[in-house]
Amino acid sequence: MSGGAESDLSRLFTLFWHPVATLEELRAAAPQPLAVTLLGRQLAVADLGPAGLAAVADRCLHRSARLSVGWVDEGTIRCGYHGWRWDAGGRCVEIPSMPDGPIPPKACLPAYDVEVAYGMVWVRLDGSAGTTIPACPAWDDAAMKVVAGAPYTWPVGAPRRVENFVDLAHFAWVHDGSLGRRDQPVPPIPSIRRRAGEMRFDYDPPDMQADDVALYGYSAYRVPMPLTVDIGFTLDPEPDGTPVRRHLWMTASPVDDATTRSFWVVARTDRHDEDDTPHLAFQDLVLAEDEPLVTNQDPPELHLDPAFEISVRTDRVSLEYRRWLRELVAAHAEGGPEAVATVLAAPRSIDAPTAPLPT
Repeated sequence: MSGGAESDLSRLFTLFWHPVATLEELRAAAPQPLAVTLLGRQLAVADLGPAGLAAVADRCLHRSARLSVGWVDEGTIRCGYHGWRWDAGGRCVEIPSMPDGPIPPKACLPAYDVEVAYGMVWVRLDGSAGTTIPACPAWDDAAMKVVAGAPYTWPVGAPRRVENFVDLAHFAWVHDGSLGRRDQPVPPIPSIRRRAGEMRFDYDPPDMQADDVALYGYSAYRVPMPLTVDIGFTLDPEPDGTPVRRHLWMTASPVDDATTRSFWVVARTDRHDEDDTPHLAFQDLVLAEDEPLVTNQDPPELHLDPAFEISVRTDRVSLEYRRWLRELVAAHAEGGPEAVATVLAAPRSIDAPTAPLPT
């Protein structure tokens, strides 16, 4: 991991599910396992057929060859160096050079929870908090056409990537003409709710003649903690009065403290028969506007100390996001995974402030 020692945030993030690859990437790697990195840990992920998915440490315990350069064999992962075979639970089940055994009791790799959702492979390093894969509301909405964008990797910590998505003040400055207006730089300060492990708030952008493929309109934000953002947009209705809804969903997968791989989808209730390319291209435009700023934050890791950066009243959303992260980190340190689950589940409403906030 960046900086060597595991951070408090990284320890917290081990309790949650994170996408590590698309299904297409996993299938393209076959018959080899796919090498991925999550929270600084190198993993080999494979579809073992009837034996299910596997996510194990990407290191054969015999002579340290990467299992991701081996292959799937009879529902197991076979190391390419000496042929040792490992099952989905990380146990060695065959040593070809010693067919009569015994297999050493220590021949057991770290193995992790792995599931498929939304066309992505998700891994959870520590299941003791009982967390679930964050919701993607558009995925099962029959009225929505869902289109997956290509994942991208940026040299920035995952919490900073999330903050960029929910930073209302940057729209006017970074996205002048696409998502905001520089002549209207003061954003509204929303009331924020904590519900079912999500931070929720609404945003009504300034009037602007936006591109017809833009995700621009009244927005309902849901932030499944700690690293996912779902934005539901209500646009002007069709000429026949049909409501128009669109969605942007993103989850920031922490490769390490200072590197993030973002997985995302867009969805729409309108214009299902049209080419998807312009809708994806608009998001590419927004990403191109964001990238030079987001990837040049120094340090790339998010610091939870309120005194580390100067904040103002219009940073309300990121301040509440950081506050909840601090509470989760403290709960993990003091009470472990059960305390984290309690803090996640507790509802709370935070009204929009009328006075400057202390830093």
